[in-house]
Amino acid sequence: MEKRQIILPEKEYAKAPEKDLVTKIGLNTSEELLREGDKTILLDVQELFGEERNESPKYKIYGKLKMIFRNLYSGTTGYAKLQKSLYLNGDGATGAQNEGYLPYDEFAFLRRDLLREVITEPDVNAGTMGTYSGYGVSVTGNNNHASISTMDAPYHNWNLYLSYVYGSDPEYPIAYTLTGGVKTPSGNKAKHGIPARVTDKGSYYKLTTPVPHGIEQKEFVVINGTAHSIKSIGDEVYESEKYVINVDKTELSGTTISGVIMIKRCLSDNDVTGTTCSYYVHKHKTLTDNSAYIMDKAGFETPIFEDEKKLLFENSAQENDVLVEKNRMESVIFDFREPFILTGITNNLDFTPSEVYLSVVFKNGSGYFEYPPKVGYKFHLHNSWVDEHFSGSTSNETGMSGQTFTRTQGSDTYTFSSGTTLPKGTVLIGAFVEYDPVNLKERIISESLHKITNPVSIFDFNQDDSVYYVGNSAQNKMGLYYQPHYRIKLRQLSPYIETSNTDNIYDLPDNVQYFPKEGIWKWRDVYDHGYIDDEGNGTNFPFVNGQHYVMQDINFYMRNEKEYLNKTNGIRAFGKKKTIC
Repeated sequence: MEKRQIILPEKEYAKAPEKDLVTKIGLNTSEELLREGDKTILLDVQELFGEERNESPKYKIYGKLKMIFRNLYSGTTGYAKLQKSLYLNGDGATGAQNEGYLPYDEFAFLRRDLLREVITEPDVNAGTMGTYSGYGVSVTGNNNHASISTMDAPYHNWNLYLSYVYGSDPEYPIAYTLTGGVKTPSGNKAKHGIPARVTDKGSYYKLTTPVPHGIEQKEFVVINGTAHSIKSIGDEVYESEKYVINVDKTELSGTTISGVIMIKRCLSDNDVTGTTCSYYVHKHKTLTDNSAYIMDKAGFETPIFEDEKKLLFENSAQENDVLVEKNRMESVIFDFREPFILTGITNNLDFTPSEVYLSVVFKNGSGYFEYPPKVGYKFHLHNSWVDEHFSGSTSNETGMSGQTFTRTQGSDTYTFSSGTTLPKGTVLIGAFVEYDPVNLKERIISESLHKITNPVSIFDFNQDDSVYYVGNSAQNKMGLYYQPHYRIKLRQLSPYIETSNTDNIYDLPDNVQYFPKEGIWKWRDVYDHGYIDDEGNGTNFPFVNGQHYVMQDINFYMRNEKEYLNKTNGIRAFGKKKTIC
């Protein structure tokens, strides 16, 4: 049902603050006289500030990134330059000298294993005065595998970009696997909907989705192109109404379903075609290059996790008293040098976007991981096996390209694949989305995830061994996951829908849509900056020097595929223990 509301003439839009249309004469006023030549202009300072604030398209974007990650994969390597940097399982005096954890610097936003130039002061005395040749410069630090300077430190492992959703792809291939190898139909794509596992309950089928299905009991579920009424949602598990749909077998007219099926949300069985939601993945386009931002350590930050480091008696290179680091709790600040100007672009729904994204991309400068990353979604995470969606190269992020380089060790040659910086306009895959054509609204089903894995020849922790973890293979290795795209809201669309049957289309906003069956236009208003409604919707950024200052704090999770266990349906039973990353 549409939410309609009569708007009083004092209001610009529903729930907006009232404007006094009566001119009052009083001693207290916010108006000032502005003289321009022979003219005297009455200037309302508050009104002028509001106009400038809402007309300005400039947004200065900055914020904080907090790494939340535990380095939990212990393995071995034959590559000596990596071997000497491992956080060994032992103390370096006993045990294997090449078995341990990758050094944290391989995951860090800001690396510390840097090369630095140090000025050496000569020893000058009466005897050497005649041979004095000035100060010298020496290089100190880790020149082990890759030479990284202080200026390179923020850009070696990760790169940050601003991006926006410029398009959508309903044809994006998405597979889903159950225990025992039961899969979605061959050739399944994003447009086919949400996967659901079928359980026969006698008189009805229980459909369990690995992500929130978004369907209410008064609505309908589309199976094989037909809309069916819903018996109930949920079962005895807490919050299962988000993931469980129950459908009477009589609704399916004797049709038997099993395994994994694809379902869609439908709002009305009177107009199935017009009210069935569509499904696709977002396509991002980068707005900046890798030099557009600066990054530095956040001061006065007290992390909740411990740093893990120790002093080895001796490493594999027979160096004594070597400090190695397994985990470090990082908080860094980022700041895009130039303000982003919100003009001249349209999103996948063909109007000016109300949000941009911070895209955090693993560059893999050292080449210790395979490249490019693979793209998946929350329903590709399982508690005890690797999903076949990631097998081979079909799930690779095609917008990211890499380059190879080699290092020689005796008679052996090691090949490494690292990423390159992304130019402006690079296309990246984003979230899996449901679009509601009735309420003109997108719902994020699952954010996209990037999966990174290590080549066995570089670092081996049994990531290709199916005995160690079910589903592992040379083409489908176990690894790490992170979310690459984070929303930054710039404008707020109203939660209600405006309608009009006007013929004057020039006065309609750019996010308007025409509904021929009803003969009306529909759109959502854009809230003014500084206005927050009673539901907390709105924007209120500091506005100084003609630009909005938008701060975004992000908890950046990197999850170990084997150890991260909160994956089944997203449902947690009461008292269920929280798991580590």
